Amino acid sequence: MSESILETKSLSKAFGGLVALDKVDLAVEAGKITAIIGPNGAGKTTLFNLVTGVYPASDGEILFQGTPLKDTPPHRRAALGIARTFQNVLLFGNMTVLENIMTGQHPRSRYGFLGAALRLPRAHREEETISLNAMKYLNMVGLGTYATQNALSLPLGQQKLLAIARALATEPQLLLLDEPGAGLNKLEKQELSDLIRRIRENGISVILVEHDMPLVMGLAEWVVVLDSGQKIAEGTAAQIQKDQRVIAAYLGEEVE
Repeated sequence: MSESILETKSLSKAFGGLVALDKVDLAVEAGKITAIIGPNGAGKTTLFNLVTGVYPASDGEILFQGTPLKDTPPHRRAALGIARTFQNVLLFGNMTVLENIMTGQHPRSRYGFLGAALRLPRAHREEETISLNAMKYLNMVGLGTYATQNALSLPLGQQKLLAIARALATEPQLLLLDEPGAGLNKLEKQELSDLIRRIRENGISVILVEHDMPLVMGLAEWVVVLDSGQKIAEGTAAQIQKDQRVIAAYLGEEVE
């Protein structure tokens, strides 16, 4: 395996007496598509929330490119190169499609509040650059012609693409996608698969949480399986499909 972009060591999260994640060790290979799968309540989204700093870990360690992330707030993790989408599409409903993408460039902005308020030349030039970059990401996901529309006027499939484009606008090295295929039809899922491959080809590592197994097995180069907060298996898609522990977890059976 090549260098890991993300590692977790004995990572745990408890909410009172409920252990949502229990001593999970991961090593996510740089430049690859890794899938995190498991039944509902397995701890997948909790893992994403820990990696992005939404929740503090109860125990264990997270390393991004070898650097511990403990006490690093979410906005600093975004600046370091970690971006994500959410199960529920969270768009700014009072903004256009293009303006939503421009917000994703905020971690890369260099001018401050005063420069923006006074419309200083440097701030104006950077705003133009941000707008051009936003169009680049819109075109990448196939939404360039919708730039001036209100974000919430788009159908669900396009809103999900918009959310991915906004995450890409942060210029990440690692992109976490939380159930991007939920609610999409067959054609939209194929377009999503093509987009995720293009993202990987641009050198961005991807971690995918997804319940659609055909989508996962057709995309992922490495699959990690969680069940009841614990890692129970990992391997290639072919290996995972034959793993009896994984089959039992999805069917609710016990392995002898």
